[in-house]
Amino acid sequence: MELEILPLELRKLGLTEKEVRVYLAALELGYTSVQNIAQKTKISRPTAYGIIKSLKDKGLVSQSKGRGKYLTAESPDKLLGILKREKKEIEEKEREFIRIISILKDKYQLGDKREIKTYKTKFGLEILLNDFLTTQSREIFVLANNEKIWPSKARQTAYKKIKQRLGQIQIKELSKKSDIDFDGIVIIYDKVIILTDKSSGILIENKVIVNLIKSLFLYSC
Repeated sequence: MELEILPLELRKLGLTEKEVRVYLAALELGYTSVQNIAQKTKISRPTAYGIIKSLKDKGLVSQSKGRGKYLTAESPDKLLGILKREKKEIEEKEREFIRIISILKDKYQLGDKREIKTYKTKFGLEILLNDFLTTQSREIFVLANNEKIWPSKARQTAYKKIKQRLGQIQIKELSKKSDIDFDGIVIIYDKVIILTDKSSGILIENKVIVNLIKSLFLYSC
């Protein structure tokens, strides 16, 4: 990577233009004083103090204790910590948004009033699986009788995402080894999804039907 574009790349990590200048100067100067940093970056000393504090909070610089204001830049490996913190914050926000959306839907009964919806496009299939990924159910059953529609690897990825969001949950699969004559996929959570091919699916939200299907599923296990 050319040195000229380093500041731009560092900005992509969420650092301000002045934070980038101070951090790069600290890397170049090594163990140095705030005064030297201010001179190197052409930033006033009071402003430099504030920027250094911000970089310290982000784990990118360390500062000596006592009256002497000396600092040193941490290894660039620490930059990965910024990405990890951002990822954690995004995941927390996602969980909170999903919770809020669920509350709003329940409170105001938003969305399509039909309790059985049919989707007949590949995009519709994505809608169905995205709905599954937002479930709050901690008990999930899957009848997987057609690997082409929703392969095992894709299913495991979906399960992992839900577990990361909800924690400990129960997921049970009933595979082709069963005596059920159905060439498709059935996903039972707080709703039921029935996938008959790669571009056709049904979402059932009627609680009576959902409970009936769940009962039949458990009986067959």
